[in-house]
Amino acid sequence: MHRSALMHSYSAYSHRSQEIWAWLLIPFTLWICVSVSVRYGAYGNSNLPLGPNSSRLFKASSIFVQQIQVKDDWKTGVSVYGFSEEPELSLQINCWNFSRFLHARPYRRQGFSLWLNKGSMIQMKWAAHVSDFNDMLVVLYKGQHNFATLEPVTAPAGSIFSSNSTDGTIRRTQVKYLIDESYNYYICVINMKARPIVMKIDVNVSSTMYDIRKANNKCSTVSGLCQVNLLFPKQQFLVLATPNNGDINGWYIELSFVARVITYIAILGLLVIFLSLILKYILAWETSRNMETIPEVRSVNETYPLIPPAAGKPGSFIYGTGDEDDLESQASNSSDDLYDGKICVICYDKQRNCFFIPCGHCATCYPCAQRIVSEGESRFCPVCRRLIHRIRRLYNS
Repeated sequence: MHRSALMHSYSAYSHRSQEIWAWLLIPFTLWICVSVSVRYGAYGNSNLPLGPNSSRLFKASSIFVQQIQVKDDWKTGVSVYGFSEEPELSLQINCWNFSRFLHARPYRRQGFSLWLNKGSMIQMKWAAHVSDFNDMLVVLYKGQHNFATLEPVTAPAGSIFSSNSTDGTIRRTQVKYLIDESYNYYICVINMKARPIVMKIDVNVSSTMYDIRKANNKCSTVSGLCQVNLLFPKQQFLVLATPNNGDINGWYIELSFVARVITYIAILGLLVIFLSLILKYILAWETSRNMETIPEVRSVNETYPLIPPAAGKPGSFIYGTGDEDDLESQASNSSDDLYDGKICVICYDKQRNCFFIPCGHCATCYPCAQRIVSEGESRFCPVCRRLIHRIRRLYNS
């Protein structure tokens, strides 16, 4: 007896713990998804290449972002401008250039990243020894990826101009590109020889800039970290502008978005409530499906005819003892019926007319089975003590 009681309490505890973990798994999973989206999603931290004398537009929703932070480790003086409406590209074009010698290692590439807005123009000139010229490539790529996945910039017809000239042992080439899409571009020098190559490259850039005259606020990274607070619930536009100074390699800006935690908590709460209602509806639907109303089976006694009388014909006469004798005979034979598996083991009154799923034991009548299932802590089969998922009626043929 003590062993069965301990097993019953352990099964009930295990069932309750499984239900608790099932309900806790939903918000835990959603919280992980929200945390990952905040850290690595659309408003995750990023390290951006800009280039001198350029401007880049960003937009952020103040519903999800509370503050934007701009960090410039090189202290080049990046300016951040805030707008309530999207600014337009102005007709002003800022020109800047740089020139340097490159030492390209064997079978390697070397280059620079910069941001160019639509309508900008870039002109590249490079010179190398005649013996090395055919084994090197100087190209302009959109984006900055691995060499296998690089794609050249797509420009309309007539937007690429090139010219070649040879002066003794030095060969020179000039190429001009018109930018038709605001994007990050990569100037790449590729050495396809088994020995190093020394070359000189000159780059002239005419970049289009955003109009910053209607900016609502402004901050600079000269004094350190630049922070811009976003007004809830409006959408904000930011323009990052760089001056014409510093090295081409020193224009990497760290952009950070401080999430509005209350928004993510509210979304998480709504998702938990929504999923809880769905699970509750599914459980209620399954319970109503398993406990659907079925016509009561008429009890069979000694006076019930084996073949029911046909319609319009007189019923058969009953001979022998009446109902009082039937009650006495049922009382005297109750122990035999219980032993033979006919009487309910709970009420000892009605016949067994249902079975449990998944164990399949037939030990009670349907009303007693309903009472067992309706009690949350004792939904266990009285024979094998397994958890009852549902019950099914047995119909007399």
